[in-house]
Amino acid sequence: MISIYSLGSGSKGNCAVISNGKTAVMVDAGLSAKSIQKKLAEIGLPITAVSGILLTHEHNDHIRGLQDMNFYAPVYTHEDTIKELESMGLYGRFEPVKGEFCLGDFSVTPFDVSHDAAHPLGFVITDGKEKAAYMTDTGYVSKGIMNVIAGVDVAVIESNHDEELLLRGNYPERLKRRILSDKGHLCNAETALTVTDLVKSGARKVMLAHISENNNLTELAYWTTVRQLKKQGIKEGDVSLQVALQRETVILQ
Repeated sequence: MISIYSLGSGSKGNCAVISNGKTAVMVDAGLSAKSIQKKLAEIGLPITAVSGILLTHEHNDHIRGLQDMNFYAPVYTHEDTIKELESMGLYGRFEPVKGEFCLGDFSVTPFDVSHDAAHPLGFVITDGKEKAAYMTDTGYVSKGIMNVIAGVDVAVIESNHDEELLLRGNYPERLKRRILSDKGHLCNAETALTVTDLVKSGARKVMLAHISENNNLTELAYWTTVRQLKKQGIKEGDVSLQVALQRETVILQ
């Protein structure tokens, strides 16, 4: 059974672990290395048990602890992202990925998402029994993306902001436009539609992630998705829906 441990998710840092009990991979390392190692210990996972780090993109809230964590595990990401990391003065065991590759028991398929980074990625991960999708930091969900992630059993997808809260908030107009753009972040309503499609295609466990501290509420993200599911005749008991938190570990299993 694939379990997902969100060690922290939000505007101040993102890091998750995906494990089937035999193989564990980390997605992003946006918390401090000290915090990551402490949280790994709390879930009973030695850092040496992490087979690799899947890096979505090079923004600071996804790489804060990357340099130190790279000492323990190689980093898998797009070659454009590697070039950007090196231009930032970060060097290490970086492995460029283009198509499907293996990490322990897992087969990992990277796919392109739309964000203002060098070459942002999402990932589909399977052990042959269950399949999981991890997708944050994308301005929209294309038909191509849906074709890749349809049929997964488990999904992590961002529900970054509520449009009304963002528009009424005190962010500069330039930043608001960036978040709302096709290379920004998903709003609650867009996420709810995507989750509904995923559940229709077989997903039974979903985690809403990357909740904005200033432009969203965990309850708002949760109930926006629940209401959309109910509109399509999907009951709360048909899917396990959780919301990732910034300061606490949340487990989806």
